[in-house]
Amino acid sequence: MSTVHEILCKLSLEGDHSTPPSAYGSVKAYGNFDAERDALNIETAIKTKGVDEVTIVNILTNRSNAQRQDIAFAYQRRTKKELPAALKSALSGHLETVILGLLKTPAQYDASELKASMKKFHDAEKSVTSCYYSAPGQLEYHLGKRLP
Repeated sequence: MSTVHEILCKLSLEGDHSTPPSAYGSVKAYGNFDAERDALNIETAIKTKGVDEVTIVNILTNRSNAQRQDIAFAYQRRTKKELPAALKSALSGHLETVILGLLKTPAQYDASELKASMKKFHDAEKSVTSCYYSAPGQLEYHLGKRLP
């Protein structure tokens, strides 16, 4: 916990103006952007037998985050369904994880990743603690040092 706190304390909220513009990402706003057309194409791709994953990937990876938010809003207006929920049911595996991550705002994505990492840390801590209290001598032996 203190490591995360130390890292967060070192982050500058004002930003470092000496950072080159190329460090801010490579996805630029799509020139011929039409949220309604993209929402329709994604809806069609989801309804296609076997799901047209290529169309979904091509649309969402070639749009800026703000444009992806507009597409999600247009999709919801059009279908009365949330785009992340529709994609979650249509996709699976790593592709699902990546596409759902693309639909989050940067702040939402950072928060979800932090929450997931803290959950993993907490689960590992609980596991070690339960091992320690169920068989303290064996755990100390396996770790190669005496625990407090």
